[in-house]
Amino acid sequence: MKSAGRIAMVVDLVLLVALFGWRPWGAIPTLIAGTALFTGAMLGLLMATVPVEAPAPIGPRAAMPEAPRVPQGEVIRRQWERAVEQHKNVLSAYAAYELDPEMLLRYPAMWDLTAPDVIDFQDTLELTNSVATDDFPGEKIAPEYIDAVAMLRTAWAKADRYARSTGTGNLPDTDAAACDKALKLLRHANGTQGKERAAYLEQVLTTVESLGDRGVIAPPARIHDELSTQVRKAIEQ
Repeated sequence: MKSAGRIAMVVDLVLLVALFGWRPWGAIPTLIAGTALFTGAMLGLLMATVPVEAPAPIGPRAAMPEAPRVPQGEVIRRQWERAVEQHKNVLSAYAAYELDPEMLLRYPAMWDLTAPDVIDFQDTLELTNSVATDDFPGEKIAPEYIDAVAMLRTAWAKADRYARSTGTGNLPDTDAAACDKALKLLRHANGTQGKERAAYLEQVLTTVESLGDRGVIAPPARIHDELSTQVRKAIEQ
């Protein structure tokens, strides 16, 4: 930068001397040109004498602090805790089929033990329950339960979808009609009390037992017990 300033200053001075020595124009143009050259010479002098600070070197960027790493054992524990909640959610959803007679009569396909989706769910449920523990079993054993719950969720989604989409569609017409009639009786029973309610519920219970005896469905014992309890309570009113 300094050498460029010196060159500019020298060139302007030479031209200035030549201008006034030669005087190619009149007085006023010569004065204007001389002023411009003199100004350029002064700027060159400043450039040659004023020190120019070098730009400060750019240092390396500060590294972003790394997030603290979670120990592998803690990661597996969290996955296990999440799997426990997912297992409970499946059991809660399945309980609606096991405890509610209306679900049995509307969706008897859930108890169709010839359906691959239902069989797969029942097998996966048994496996998951067998490896479930009340407390965290440790990072070496927990993955088995975590994987089982993942399979259970998939199997449950398929079985639930199969049952709801099929309904009574796979039953013979007479059995489908029996389910529909028993469902209506159950709804009537829910709107009555005492012996009238007991009479309706007994007919529902008879239908469920008949379907089970003929192998049409495999109703869980919990539904039979629930209906029997409701009949007894209605009679006692």
